[in-house]
Amino acid sequence: MADRLSIAIIDANPLLADGIAALLTQDDSFAARTVFLGSKPGEAAPGGFDVIIIDPAQVDVTPAQLSRELRGRGGAMVAYCSSLSESLAHDCIVAGFHGVLPKTVSFDVLKIALATTARGGIFIDKAFAAAIAPRPGAEDPPAPPVQDRRLSEREMFVLKSVAHGKSLKEIGRELDLSSKTIETYKARGTSKLNLSGRRQIVEFAIAQGWVDGTSLTAG
Repeated sequence: MADRLSIAIIDANPLLADGIAALLTQDDSFAARTVFLGSKPGEAAPGGFDVIIIDPAQVDVTPAQLSRELRGRGGAMVAYCSSLSESLAHDCIVAGFHGVLPKTVSFDVLKIALATTARGGIFIDKAFAAAIAPRPGAEDPPAPPVQDRRLSEREMFVLKSVAHGKSLKEIGRELDLSSKTIETYKARGTSKLNLSGRRQIVEFAIAQGWVDGTSLTAG
């Protein structure tokens, strides 16, 4: 089907990768294939995928390097971790991975994560909740900036909704406003907060406690 999400699975265990691909392909929402895990995963994975799944614990490069190698090969990157290291999960989030979840999650959770990240959202499984908390020994985060209190009610509603993964069209339907008007509220709010892009909105939402840090989707 043309509207299936295209998923690439890169894993050192071919049996696991083939099994996940077979299960996903049974669902009409997904089209999945396995990709050989070589010394340079970015070269092994052809482009055009909606989501690339990879275990960052299986490669010799850092999540930041891995992100650079895979960027452009797919619309989203999901870290499917054999390790429960919160430090590794944190590094993946910082590097720009759209999803981080352990291999112990149920297949239904995996499908939710893939669907969420494919549409531009972020999925962080509750097993890695601490990965989005302030790091031990790090400097205390600064107090909320004065300008966040200058947000209008509509601007704050729009930014919170974006952080929860809603599209501008969905937000517009909730407020009975056009997508163009919602975009204006979003632009005003991000300008006041000096934010640029969806990821910075999500990071700000986490810092402000606007979202539940155990399972986050961001549009």
